[in-house]
This record gives sequence, C-alpha cells and structure tokens, in this order.
Amino acid sequence: PPPRAARVRRAAGAPPSGGRCRVIVTDVDGTLMDSKHKLPAANKEALRRCLAAGVPVVLATGKHRGPWVSSLISQVFGEASGRDAGALQPLSDWTLNAPGVFVQGMLVCNAAGEVVFRNTLPHDVVRLCLDVASRCGWTVLAYTDGDRVLSNRADPQTERLRPLQEPAVEVAAIGGTAVHKMLFLCSPEEESAVRAELAGDVGGKASLTVAIPGMVEVLPLGASKADGVRVALELLGFRPGEALALGDGENDLELLQLVREDGGVAAAVANARPRLKEVATEVVGSCDDGGWAEAVDRWVLTPNTPADVQPGRS
Repeated sequence: PPPRAARVRRAAGAPPSGGRCRVIVTDVDGTLMDSKHKLPAANKEALRRCLAAGVPVVLATGKHRGPWVSSLISQVFGEASGRDAGALQPLSDWTLNAPGVFVQGMLVCNAAGEVVFRNTLPHDVVRLCLDVASRCGWTVLAYTDGDRVLSNRADPQTERLRPLQEPAVEVAAIGGTAVHKMLFLCSPEEESAVRAELAGDVGGKASLTVAIPGMVEVLPLGASKADGVRVALELLGFRPGEALALGDGENDLELLQLVREDGGVAAAVANARPRLKEVATEVVGSCDDGGWAEAVDRWVLTPNTPADVQPGRS
C-alpha cells in the first residue's frame, strides 16, 4: 500500500502546511474505533498525546451514554504510566477532557459530565414510528431520556448493538418518556426500502439518517450532530474553524460541513460513505489503518504545537 502521506487529499479550506487545529471533534465507531469497534493502538497513542498536550477532544457519537465510555476511558487513562499517570485523568464518567456529544447531537454534557442540552422527538412522531413498526413488522428502538434504549419487541437483531457497548436493550412500552431518537433495525439490503417507507410517514415531521448500515434513525426535524457540536464548541470558546472534525457516516455530514464552512479541517476516513468524502476537505486512511492518528499527527500534533495548549478558553 502507498505510504500514509500519499493517502491524504488536500482541498480548499484546509489550514496551510504548518498550521494546526486547536480542538478535535470526532465520531467514535468507524472513525476513532476500528471496524470491530476496538481502539487501535495507533489511535490510542495519538489520543493520549492529545490529552497530554491539553488539546480538547470532543466525542461526537450517535450512541447513548453507556458502557462504551467507561471502556474507552479505561483504555486511554488506565494504562498511563510515569509522568502521564498524574496528568491524564478524565474530567467525568462521560467525558475525556472536553464536553461530550451523544445520540446524534441530541444530548450534550459539559466537561464535568452534566447535561447542558437536550433535544427530543415530538410525541406524534414517536407514535408514527411505532405505527410504522407495527404495520410493517419491524423492530424499532427508542433512545430515551435517562440513558435507556427501549425496544418495541424482542428480536435477536438487537444483539447488533452489543459490540457497540450501548446500554442494554430493554423490551418495554415506548411513549411514556422523552425520546431523543428512534432507530429501525433492518438488513443493509433493506435499508433503502425502510427509509422510503419512513419518509412517507414522518417526512416533513422528522429527519432521517444512517450511521451504521441497516440502522435507519429518526431525529427531530432538521436536527443533527452539528447542533450538539455547536453547543460543545461554545462551551470551550472555540469556533468550528479551529477544529479538526473526523467522521465516516452519513450522520457526520452536517458536522463536517459545519467545520469546513468555517475554515477548519473536515476529514473523512477512507471507509466513509461516498457522500461524506465529497464534503470533506481531506480523506485519510481507514479506521482499520490508523486514519484517525494520521489526521491528528498532521493537523493537531504538528512539530510547532506549543506546550501550553489549554482545554478551553472560557
């Protein structure tokens, strides 16, 4: 394969050579994590170097707050040794050293892990989703307030969430609590048909997106990860143009557009969906090939990165 540098595509809007980004906003699965939802050694090392340098790292994921966060924290902070052992400490159970963005931007925690932003689906949209699921015989999950994932029925397909380390799926009545998003489970081959059916029922009342093939998500109308990222960056005192944003899925589209339009680095990993690569300013190696570390090394941890970079300016 070609050397890493040869896989990086330059584009208008990216900082010039020698420039650097002051904050990282990253998707998790398929970007920071590899295709098996594991943290590659190269990415772990690059992430630890960012944290040691005081560079804020905002996790921006479609997942709920769940066991995956503590697993990531354990891998990154639990193995620190020597001088890093005292310096590398997470700021909360849900964050690294910066605010966290969860459930496709529908839930934001500040760096201390306190919820500062919520967005939920209207009750009529939740009801429409349940009606579609009943009519079509589909399994639908509700990501509710309180970090719960509820299913309308028992289905072995829910095991697909286990490698993601989401909260355990509960079979329970949906509708009695606030719902951030609904997620329909299907095969990748059925994804287009499921999406078309949903568009006919909730189109104009909600937005649809896909993070992982075969998982069609229903969000509040016009909502996206970018909404939560705006909140996180405001808490830190940074503009989107000062960020390195990384992603792989359709659900990262608005995030990369937000950063690109303000002059930042919007990087898609090589395994990203074609549409995301089209809006990215850069394409780096895949999630299985250290693309995340590659991007961080090039646009954040450059040789001229000062030692006094701080986790925020507010």
